[in-house]
Amino acid sequence: MKPVFLLLAAALALALPVQADDRAQKERELEQVRQRIQKLRGTIDADIEERDSVTARLRDIERLLGSVRRNLNNLRTERESAEARRRALIEQQQERAAELARERDGLAAQLRAAYMNGREERLKLLLSQRDPAIIGRQSVYYRYFTESRVAHIERVETHLAELARIEAEVAAESARLAELELRRSGELESLEKGRERRREIVAALEQRIQQGGSQMSGLQRQEQALIKLLEELERVLAEFPVQSQQPFAELKGKLGWPVKGALLGDFGRPRSGQSMKWNGVLIAADRGVQVRAVAHGRVAYADWLPGLGLLLVLEHGDGYLSLYGHNERLDHAAGDWVDAGDVLGTVGDSGGQLQPALYFEIRHQRTPLNPHRWLAD
Repeated sequence: MKPVFLLLAAALALALPVQADDRAQKERELEQVRQRIQKLRGTIDADIEERDSVTARLRDIERLLGSVRRNLNNLRTERESAEARRRALIEQQQERAAELARERDGLAAQLRAAYMNGREERLKLLLSQRDPAIIGRQSVYYRYFTESRVAHIERVETHLAELARIEAEVAAESARLAELELRRSGELESLEKGRERRREIVAALEQRIQQGGSQMSGLQRQEQALIKLLEELERVLAEFPVQSQQPFAELKGKLGWPVKGALLGDFGRPRSGQSMKWNGVLIAADRGVQVRAVAHGRVAYADWLPGLGLLLVLEHGDGYLSLYGHNERLDHAAGDWVDAGDVLGTVGDSGGQLQPALYFEIRHQRTPLNPHRWLAD
């Protein structure tokens, strides 16, 4: 057995450095992906700044709102954890207090018994002329009684120290909850101010369209921006292909919907006249509803894009992409891996939308595909 054990140990010792090297290589690749996408984001921002200052203002405020909402979500999670810890500590405190009360009652009973026997009881026993065997047994009883009393005292002291520790932890959690509530109030104030600024910007955009701006040309520019993004992503990520758990093509007709809701826009239907059609589906849903990944993949893009607002693009390998637009917030960054059903963000109205909805597309090598043929009913 020993040679086999030594061989296994040697094999594990050789495998561990290899695994560590693989992890380090993946981390380096991930950092390169993020750096390249960050550079791409800078290019997109520069284009927006050059073309349209109002759209740039909308981008900035919706990015800010997305960040605030993400912070509020994190604060809610922290608060729930802190409250759960505080409740557990209070329960522990109550249990320790009950144990302390029992120990004190037991100690009090022993002290009363000792008082009734008198302080010199053991000395009387030793000076009496009784049978030595009886004296020996009673001496042992007295020793046990004394040791039990000492043990009770030690347990009482332990419970008192434990209660003091728990009380300090409860106070610390209470202070943490107060600090979280203060931060939450600040974020909510920022959120309300941001919403007001966004309403003003969206109203300005709507007024510009009504005063002669062409909605069609705006949609065409947005489509061009998306195509350009996908082209750039294809170049940026060519060196880091996705290794899918299951070929995406095999999932056709089996994917879950990213959200549930009525369709406000459907694939292939006319959009703003007859010359443009929907390349995906626009799904009505309440603000804040969780948006879920339809399949395993890597986040290729998670940022703002004209017309689509806070957009997340997942790459699934073999040239397949899924796109999720108009989010209220995004919970992942470029380079992150997600599984089917993972939460990507929440439904919103970013991109200048007038009502909350999720825009969803599936593309293969930049060509839009009918989502109905991929999503299970």
